[in-house]
Amino acid sequence: MKKTIFLIFPLLFVIFGCSATSIKSNKELTKDANKSITQNEKLAQDYFIKGAILDLQGDYTAAILEYQEALKLDRQAGIYHALSKDYIIIQKLAPALENAKAAVQLSPNDAEFNLLLGNIYKMANQPDSAEIIFQKVVEIDSLNFPAYFQLAQLNEAKRPQKALMYYNRLIKLSGPEWNVLVKIAELNERLGNIDNTITTVEKLLQLDPSNLRLQKLLIESYLKTKNNDKAILLANDALSMFPDDLTLIEYKGNANANQNKWEEAAVEYEKLIKSDLPFEAKKRIAGGFVTEAAKDSSIIPIAKKLLFELEKDSSDWQTNAFLGEISLEENDDSSAIKYFENAANLAPWNAQLWSRLGVLLFESQKYEETITQMKAAVNNFPDDFVINLILGLSLSQQKDTEGAARALEHAVRLNPNDLTALHAYGFTLNQQKRYDAALIYLDKALNLAPDNIQIIGTMGMIYDSMKDYVMTDSLYNRALGIDSLDVLISNNYAYSLSERGVELEKALKLAEYAVEMQPKNSSYLDTIGWVHFKLGNFEKAIKFIEQAIEEDSENATLFDHLADIFAKMNNKEKAI
Repeated sequence: MKKTIFLIFPLLFVIFGCSATSIKSNKELTKDANKSITQNEKLAQDYFIKGAILDLQGDYTAAILEYQEALKLDRQAGIYHALSKDYIIIQKLAPALENAKAAVQLSPNDAEFNLLLGNIYKMANQPDSAEIIFQKVVEIDSLNFPAYFQLAQLNEAKRPQKALMYYNRLIKLSGPEWNVLVKIAELNERLGNIDNTITTVEKLLQLDPSNLRLQKLLIESYLKTKNNDKAILLANDALSMFPDDLTLIEYKGNANANQNKWEEAAVEYEKLIKSDLPFEAKKRIAGGFVTEAAKDSSIIPIAKKLLFELEKDSSDWQTNAFLGEISLEENDDSSAIKYFENAANLAPWNAQLWSRLGVLLFESQKYEETITQMKAAVNNFPDDFVINLILGLSLSQQKDTEGAARALEHAVRLNPNDLTALHAYGFTLNQQKRYDAALIYLDKALNLAPDNIQIIGTMGMIYDSMKDYVMTDSLYNRALGIDSLDVLISNNYAYSLSERGVELEKALKLAEYAVEMQPKNSSYLDTIGWVHFKLGNFEKAIKFIEQAIEEDSENATLFDHLADIFAKMNNKEKAI
């Protein structure tokens, strides 16, 4: 014991600077220490008050200096909290965070101090840390509105359902709060909870009945849930106050269109087309009517009216294309061609328009015009499959087999598995008597479509030209097995048999069927006449071939056949 006391006394001398003759009692020392603490607290309080006054004056930098002096005398959580707030104001997040943490460390269950720390984490883009602190705040204070609001905001982007839960809790805490209801409406909209959106927005409109933004959101929600009558009623109410609002007009038009009330919808849409709405938006409206017109012909006049109105605004390629589509729906091919030609000239860069024009011209059998347009198009789009194909088909129709072969060969290279291109190229090679090459492409086409009668028939003709009659008969019989009523196959097979002078009774039946189906077809009349000639029925042969000549007086083959018949009858005068 004596040794311990001896050691303590020197330590007290060091701490308090006392001499051997002026040592105070323990009681007196405690009294002096408490007096010193009280004085420090008072000085710290003075510095804190000065800082608060400077805050009120907006001199936050000076206020920070006062708070720092206060902290030297008294480490109070409130001083750290005040410092943190001022650092936020002068946009220094690092010291703000440091002081906020210190405040919470000294006073961990203070909701206000924790709330500030959470806000700083949020400002510093540390959402996970912020969420942990805000969760702590609501554990401390289950009625803390700002903490719930912050939790909801933090979860909006990635966890909208969780955010919605927090916002709904806020409504229970505070009633129909405007900002919260807006957030709930927005989240329900994002999540596709349209019915909940409607319920929320209807509550918001009770708080602010003339709010146009809410009215539009509610109308849009009504449209999504097919409450078209409600949408129209609300749109009419809103239009009574904002008659020129284009969005409201469009909503009303959409509500009518949803109910197939096209004339009523067109009244609204026409207002939009006559308005200063961007031209692209106007085209979208007109395009919608064109699409519907393709489904319901009764809409065609309405669509045309809107398109003509749109055309007044600007001569646009798409407007012409729309008018072309409408003309096709009306079976007005000449107008369709005119509009697509206009569209192609207005948009020479658009290969699809040139392709569409080419197809229309070809289907209208305007082969010369098709060739002219497609030759111009192929210069701009040398590797466009459709343009090359249409050009090749048109040249083939005009008997330009060399030009057709070039275009169709390129089309096949561009799309080696297209049935039409393979068949057309094979047919053209056949016309050039390049039979082996033709069969290569036709074989490939037949592999793609084994039951395609046209391809089988073309191959039958080629083998017939090559005098490979086994393959000829096999192919024609294969085709008739697929479709015994195909007129072209019946005629061609009959002619092949008659030329060979075999199975003439079978040939006659096939030819009779073809003529029965198409009694004005000169080729079919020639075939049946030639079969009768081979059978020795010369009078019938003359009758049918003369009928063929009446249908096609410029076909030299028909006159040759007639001359052959007269020669066989020893009627040399008529044969000549």
